[in-house]
Amino acid sequence: MKPQQECFDAYVFGERIILVPKGHPYTSEFDLIAKEYGGKKARVWRRKVEDEYKHYLKTGIDGGYETAGIIDTELENKLLPLFEDTELIEQPDSICLDRHMIVGGKKFAVRSVFPKTATKTPTCFR
Repeated sequence: MKPQQECFDAYVFGERIILVPKGHPYTSEFDLIAKEYGGKKARVWRRKVEDEYKHYLKTGIDGGYETAGIIDTELENKLLPLFEDTELIEQPDSICLDRHMIVGGKKFAVRSVFPKTATKTPTCFR
């Protein structure tokens, strides 16, 4: 199954940005050039695929994954792709992800808790 939103590698050299699709055959060469010339590499995600208001009128759901864009959040020096409306809260013993949704006119607050000491979780993201 194709992911909902595509990711590109972005190579930044001063004021210039080169976007390279994920899986491009010359990605390793771009990595070497960026390292040699002091360029920075980041990920850029395509924007959400469906308008929030149209989706709500059609489905009665606000805050669904179909309308949320993806952003990279740094956690323990690693990039973690999260939906843009997700709040990451780091606790001493766990990591919590909070989202808010409206389904059928009712408001929901969804919190996923991932213990830091767990080696496996139902939706492991480490």
